[in-house]
Amino acid sequence: MAIAGAVVVPVGKEFEDDLKARLNSLREVEVQDVGSKGIAIVLEAEDAGRLKEVSEEINGWEEVIDFQLVYYNWEEV
Repeated sequence: MAIAGAVVVPVGKEFEDDLKARLNSLREVEVQDVGSKGIAIVLEAEDAGRLKEVSEEINGWEEVIDFQLVYYNWEEV
């Protein structure tokens, strides 16, 4: 199991609500909070490869200016 914490920075405040909803629609993502620095999320997947895929997908969205990985942990089963 792989778990990561990240901050997603929207292009502008006007994109925050839509971005939050879009993040919540991903199975591997749970939005924790919205603050002045961005949207705090937790990602959880079966393996590190899937976390990387989801992170790269989010980072590629037009309304995202930055994706900052804050915490990463994995456990081998």
